[in-house]
Amino acid sequence: MDAYKVIKANSTFADTMYAKKLDQTKIKPNQTFILVRDSTQELSSFGSDTFVGMNYAFQVQIFYSTNPVTFDYDEVEIKLMKVLESNGYRIQTVRGRMQDPDSFQDFQTIIISKEKETI
Repeated sequence: MDAYKVIKANSTFADTMYAKKLDQTKIKPNQTFILVRDSTQELSSFGSDTFVGMNYAFQVQIFYSTNPVTFDYDEVEIKLMKVLESNGYRIQTVRGRMQDPDSFQDFQTIIISKEKETI
């Protein structure tokens, strides 16, 4: 997954990353981690009676450590979104931080997308 590689290379603030699903046995609320998973796929760029592109959307969820962190949430999120944009991803939605009721971790969900030709 291309998005996973871009995020992993540019998220030194995170202790670990997961693709597609969380490994529940390894989750520690005192660590900051990122989950990248598929969201939706839509046909796009129609021509000559067929589609010639697919729009892929992904959810990027950042779960922040319950321990005090040395970085600003807004700063790392904005930097990550700028890096994603510079790599051809579009920021679709930023849902706003919430708190996980089980782990008490603050988390942010960012929906990104990228169109690819299917020719």
